[in-house]
Amino acid sequence: MNVNEEVGEVIAVNHERVKVKIRASKNCEKCSLCSRISSSEMVTDAVSEQPVHVGDKVRVFIRPATIVKSAVILYILPLIGLVFGYYFWKLIDYFFKLGLKGELMPALFSIVFLGASFLPIHLYDKRKQRDKRFRTYVRRI
Repeated sequence: MNVNEEVGEVIAVNHERVKVKIRASKNCEKCSLCSRISSSEMVTDAVSEQPVHVGDKVRVFIRPATIVKSAVILYILPLIGLVFGYYFWKLIDYFFKLGLKGELMPALFSIVFLGASFLPIHLYDKRKQRDKRFRTYVRRI
């Protein structure tokens, strides 16, 4: 079994959408795709590309490309905002001859752009929740 796979039981079926009950594991602490229903069980909505029925044992997984794309956006975009903010202030200072010395203003602009980088991440997350490609999938065991 892969790190991004869990075994669960189908508890509801609605066309290709299924609800799967999963036993909570230590990997569940790092992920927010499931909802906790008890101290030892989680439920997730998933897409099934195969016909499944209530009570079937299935393997729940996330596509590796989704994990990589999400990680790049979550970790690289804030870093780009941080660096861009620094050099953006340096560019403003150079063109407008403000004459402000020191690193305080570049550092503040870095922090502002770092904070602003979380808006596209938030919008990406909202789009991801609606997009079928960014969901958990199930396959029968």
